[in-house]
Amino acid sequence: MLSPTARAVEIGSLILIALAVLLGGRSLLVEIARFPIPAITGLGVVGLVQLLAVRRNYLAGGGPAPLRVARDVAFLAAILAALAFVAYPARWSIGAAVSATLFGLAVELLAHFSPKAA
Repeated sequence: MLSPTARAVEIGSLILIALAVLLGGRSLLVEIARFPIPAITGLGVVGLVQLLAVRRNYLAGGGPAPLRVARDVAFLAAILAALAFVAYPARWSIGAAVSATLFGLAVELLAHFSPKAA
């Protein structure tokens, strides 16, 4: 269990990450798309790790499991949209990548406020 100060720092950090994604996520994705081979390789590795996280959190069960799985699936959708943008740049894919990332961060924030299992 985190202390109230550590929890506040973690929540503040998540909010700052969400603001950074909102303000600079599109630009970052456009920049990494300039180097498609390393971008696809890196996003593929991160996607595989995220897929394993979805499986782990699904099998863990318990009270917060649905929130954790929803967060992981949102991040997986963001990775797939980023891969789509790198492979074939389109407006929908860049917007979907940023939106899915923000949704995953919002679900993570909600998980911090969910009641803990006793």
